[in-house]
Amino acid sequence: MTSTPFPRPHEHHETPHISKDTWREAARQKKASLHSLIPEDWRLSQSVLDSLPPNVLDIPKSSGILSETELEITDTDDVALILSKLHSGQWTSSQLTRAYSKRAAIAHQVVNCLHESYFPEAQERAQELDEHLKKTGKVVGPLHGLPISLKDQFDIEGRELTMGYASWLGRISKKSAAIVRLLMDAGAVIYCRTSLPQTLMHGETANHIFGWTVNPYNTKLTPGGSSGGEGALLAMKGSPLGVGTDIGGSVRIPAGFCGLWALRPSYHRVPYGHASNSWLGQNSIVSVIGPMARSFSGLDIFFKAVLDSKPGDYDATALPFAYRGELRQTPKSLGKLCFGIIRTDCMRTPHPPVQRALDETVKALTAAGHEVIEFSLEDYKRVPSLNEEILFADAGEDMLKTFEHIGEPLMAITEFGIDEQMKPLSVYQLNQLNREKEHIQQEFLSHWLSTKDQTSTGRAVDGLIMPIGPTTACENGHMDYDNYTSLWNILDMPAVAFPVTFVDAKKDQAKGKPNLFDDKDERSWSRYNPELTNGLPVGLQVIGRRWQDEMVLGMAEVIEEALRKSALQK
Repeated sequence: MTSTPFPRPHEHHETPHISKDTWREAARQKKASLHSLIPEDWRLSQSVLDSLPPNVLDIPKSSGILSETELEITDTDDVALILSKLHSGQWTSSQLTRAYSKRAAIAHQVVNCLHESYFPEAQERAQELDEHLKKTGKVVGPLHGLPISLKDQFDIEGRELTMGYASWLGRISKKSAAIVRLLMDAGAVIYCRTSLPQTLMHGETANHIFGWTVNPYNTKLTPGGSSGGEGALLAMKGSPLGVGTDIGGSVRIPAGFCGLWALRPSYHRVPYGHASNSWLGQNSIVSVIGPMARSFSGLDIFFKAVLDSKPGDYDATALPFAYRGELRQTPKSLGKLCFGIIRTDCMRTPHPPVQRALDETVKALTAAGHEVIEFSLEDYKRVPSLNEEILFADAGEDMLKTFEHIGEPLMAITEFGIDEQMKPLSVYQLNQLNREKEHIQQEFLSHWLSTKDQTSTGRAVDGLIMPIGPTTACENGHMDYDNYTSLWNILDMPAVAFPVTFVDAKKDQAKGKPNLFDDKDERSWSRYNPELTNGLPVGLQVIGRRWQDEMVLGMAEVIEEALRKSALQK
């Protein structure tokens, strides 16, 4: 008996205008088209572009393109304050949208962070929202009038979405992604989509259409990935709030490299339906949508707005649970918290500035009256290889099929690659990997709960704190390790990335060579260059229990307050 294959959903109009012979020219035209959408009076002069310093963060201000009011608007990091001024009428959505569109255009010219822009359409949307508020005195929703940038994974009806694949040039979305529809209903203004790496599976950001995205703190270095365009744009203050995705660290790595906040929520809390992705249908390790912002309030406001908008009505796979305010306030109501500190994953040694960030955070929390105990990952060294085996169970077939019709080559971004010797796993073999994954989840839960015997609170640790990675932002091609973040994707534990400090070449000199784990760790350590990385952001992450996302947000706020108080006392 032959089986009938399941029908495949067709959510895009394909325009077969490219081939093996024409795709490179089509990619060139696409990149040129994006630049052409920048108004002439928003463009930097060629003399400025020819003499850019490595750190380009001050270019928007020095360019003279933004007015004083536009600089004030875009320099405001606190999303809660922005919304307060919007909804009280002190600022209009039209003002914000124009200011952020201009700053995003400037950012793109110096760090190459956009894939799509919708500046005129966004201005029309903003004017409609302003008129509604003026006429009714009411906001459309909690995000009324707020410009929000999106990673180039989120389909918008009638718009082209390439997701960094030259093979997808001419691919027009039939339907907007669930998160796009939800955000629009909540009052947001969508004005651009940001860059990401071909295949998504990189901690850096480059593709054959748009080239490399670079870090605004030092354009010789990477902003991370795969939500690297969001990281670079937010660091340039070209967005107040961005939306990325994370299957192995893709919002947290750019946040760490670019001095930002990011939330990696638990599976299915934020609606992902109808969004584009690599490996669609792979549900062993679930990709999640997470906010990225320049302030803690950005994460909290986004998460509350999304969860209170009935996400289950937008996406059949989303959990229909509202934002739990009581859980969000639990860390403060407990008074004294206990954190487990993870200093290393026992495979890669953190560089000196990362170690200092850990020490400063421990000191700040202790001074604030909280408890910190050591927490080891010694028993979880199997996770990186398990992660790779699960994700590449198809031996890269999903990506190869995407490339094949035009012969698009796999881009050499990092050491990631599809090994020609790889063989796809059987269903049985994949099932055994899933069993192993669940076993690790169960063992980790036991490990977490066992800490009750080590704390003075009578509870197991409330959260864990560890690096986002062993390094700060590195040179392009060198971001080749993500276990510090991908571990939590396999375990499905929510995490918030938060900024702590900046590399100080004087403070962060390596004081002798530590005992390194292996040759790969030796190579990672040998790449540390305090002069090259001087001034770069250094971030950490706090991890909470599965589906206790509001709790981990509350813990992040406690950590922020402790760090701020500690800084004031220095």
